[in-house]
Amino acid sequence: MKIAVAMSGGVDSSAAAVILLKEGHEVIGVTMRHYNYADCGFSKDEGIEADIKDAAKVCEKLGILHHVIDTSKEFKKIIEDNFITEYSKGRTPNPCTLCNPTIKWGVFLREILKFGVEKIATGHYVKLIEEDKAFHIYKASDENKDQSYMLWRLNQRQLSKTLFPLADYSKSDARKIAKIMNLPVHDKGESQEICFIKGHYEDYLKKYLELKPGNITLPNGNIIGRHRGLPLYTIGQRKGINTPWKCPLYVMKLDIEKNELMVTENPDDLLADVFFLEDVNWISGEKSEDVSGISIRIRYNSNPAPIKNIREKGKLLLIELENSTRAITAGQSGVLYKDNQLLGGGVILYNKGK
Repeated sequence: MKIAVAMSGGVDSSAAAVILLKEGHEVIGVTMRHYNYADCGFSKDEGIEADIKDAAKVCEKLGILHHVIDTSKEFKKIIEDNFITEYSKGRTPNPCTLCNPTIKWGVFLREILKFGVEKIATGHYVKLIEEDKAFHIYKASDENKDQSYMLWRLNQRQLSKTLFPLADYSKSDARKIAKIMNLPVHDKGESQEICFIKGHYEDYLKKYLELKPGNITLPNGNIIGRHRGLPLYTIGQRKGINTPWKCPLYVMKLDIEKNELMVTENPDDLLADVFFLEDVNWISGEKSEDVSGISIRIRYNSNPAPIKNIREKGKLLLIELENSTRAITAGQSGVLYKDNQLLGGGVILYNKGK
């Protein structure tokens, strides 16, 4: 096949390109310029511009063509603006889970297909299996690197055009492949958590939001300090509250209307077993009717929490857990699994105390 590898400039996508070439495919490399480096605080020699140069070097080493597609206009409108809006509402967004279906497998994929390729391949650690006339996503063999959580919004059309060559590889395998091929990125470090922000996200938000200080309160209403602006806090946060107290404090609620930050001494105050998901997507296109064995991850690095029941409430899903879990956070992704299979997910619609 003629395959376009989405080259991020890192070791994973580079190894994916090598694997496909060794399988005999016709491969081209395509890199997405998804943000303007200057607008996001980077110099022309770091961030996305450095990644583009690294991807070009890898493609040159492999003897394949390299193209750059600019999606920065769409990325700013869809991803960055959503990031800012969500924080202004007291929610904690996960920009990667929105970028994947709208930009990477949206605008970017649409432009890539104009090169006449049959498939797009990425360096994600995840398995894609076609069965029962549908595409299904499973966790990667290396669960420590599994990235299925980030892909819960993808649809059948997008998956039909996709390959994940690293499904059965580990990170160390990818580095070995890149080193054997003498690729310049074989020892390149991991990418940063939020690709379009240099440094702390606080500096980014300060450019777009008016951060209004307000009271920090306990659940009983007592005022114990002042916060620096609600967008700078998230549910469950312990560090960075910067209010002297006799014991650790945990962020419990962001009250946008009162501009108050509620904190608690007791981490059990953060426990809950019922919450809603909005913007729900099922990978197969159909809701799973049998909830037995289904679990949910409420953040990227959380352990799966077993589900007792799932009920539809209009366009929302009401999730009832077998046991309470801590720090369910509005704006984060709630991602549904059955064993190793990714079923889908939604955006958590929840704020402690409401």
